[in-house]
Amino acid sequence: MKFKAHKTMLAPPKYSGRWYADDGRRVQTVRRPFKKTLFVLSAITCFLAATLILMLDLRNNAELAEWWTTHIEAGLERLFGTLTGWIPFSVLEFFIVCLIGLGVFMYVRLIVNLGRKRFRAIAFGALSICTVAMYVLNMYVMTMAFAYYRAEMPIPQSDREYDGSQTVAVVRYFLDDYNKLADSLPRDKNGCVECPYTFSELAERIKIEYARLDGDYFNEYTPQAKPIVNSWLMSQMLITGITFLPTGEASVNTAAPPTSQTVTLAHELAHSKGVAREGDAELLARYILLTADDGYLRYCGYYAAFYNLLDALRLAGEDDAYIELGLSISPLVSAEQRYAYEYWNSQPNIIGQIAEFFNNWYLESNGAENGTGSYDDGNKSEIVIPTDPITGEPEKDPDTNEPIKIILYSQVQKMFFAIYEAKND
Repeated sequence: MKFKAHKTMLAPPKYSGRWYADDGRRVQTVRRPFKKTLFVLSAITCFLAATLILMLDLRNNAELAEWWTTHIEAGLERLFGTLTGWIPFSVLEFFIVCLIGLGVFMYVRLIVNLGRKRFRAIAFGALSICTVAMYVLNMYVMTMAFAYYRAEMPIPQSDREYDGSQTVAVVRYFLDDYNKLADSLPRDKNGCVECPYTFSELAERIKIEYARLDGDYFNEYTPQAKPIVNSWLMSQMLITGITFLPTGEASVNTAAPPTSQTVTLAHELAHSKGVAREGDAELLARYILLTADDGYLRYCGYYAAFYNLLDALRLAGEDDAYIELGLSISPLVSAEQRYAYEYWNSQPNIIGQIAEFFNNWYLESNGAENGTGSYDDGNKSEIVIPTDPITGEPEKDPDTNEPIKIILYSQVQKMFFAIYEAKND
């Protein structure tokens, strides 16, 4: 008796489905160990989530946050910054573009898998996304989040008490320099001061200025700042720059008004020095620019901070001097401010509001109770009038019988006073 040989075909690995031999008989399907893969991914995700929660709790310890920022974060920043520094474009922007493309691809795959009822594939894809997201969050917390909870930033601040006439002298001193620079620097067709350097040259000059910082508080390494190719999108989101230390980069919106770009570049590099809080980064950037020998950098510092110094006159009761000196600012500065105001108001408000919402949430989650208001922390000043704890009446000066007024100058104002003292004492 002869037996007819049957041809068989081994089934290639797949998640589900049936395979058949030539004679129509079903062949056993070889399945991938899906449950094992799912278990491994779940374990990795859970481990990363537990690590993330632990680091978020540990960062609240100021001493640990200080040590972590100056050792772990500083080391990782130097490593990643050195690697990405060889790449001429923003690696962060490249990742974002890839992420958008991947998001579109995953969405199409989801629709296809839903139509074919491939629920295992959907589960695998969702868990893979969670694993990658947890990894990125862990890298972010390791390189940036601890610095929000470290000690106060050391920056020159004057403790000297200034009366009204002394305050007027300080403001006049800086106003003369501001006007001289405003009137001498070349301007473009929009009335903005032209940057005399290419972007890379400007970034290098500000890096050199940051090298003047001493002490253990500031990270020694300063990464390379890079321009954003799709700066138009950043403008629509009302974002001028971003520092992302998992790639060791500071990226700047080059579509913004020129002077704003310089101030932003200094601000973003301040973050790379271990200064995470926005108010501190604003203050440090202004200090670096205002104390530079380069006239263009100094002008940008005045542009960002001079009006806060001018407010010191009102705190000192010098209202007439406030009006006089305020009107003495070069009209060229007003023209540049007007262009910047019109530029930012021309951007889509809805996109800016969405970006503002997420930025506010991000800052609040990192300890800034006032969210995006923390950018203005260094500008806060006030007049305190002590009151009698029993009667509640204002305490009065025994010589003049006038209510006692205690002036609490802002950090920016006290910084200006300290610069003035360093140059004139």
